[in-house]
Amino acid sequence: MRERVTAERLVLLDRVEWFILERPVLVWPSQSYWVDYGTGELCVERGDGRITRTPGWVCR
Repeated sequence: MRERVTAERLVLLDRVEWFILERPVLVWPSQSYWVDYGTGELCVERGDGRITRTPGWVCR
């Protein structure tokens, strides 16, 4: 996933396509998330300019 996705409902993510997270992450409605493959992190834009990052790895 190279583009941002905006959650339409509450989502608990433990993987995004081939990207496996170290721990599950809650994404609330209207928050955006994407995988930064350069740093190996899932990024979630929480609002007010806050972005949380969760490490993971690519599994193929």
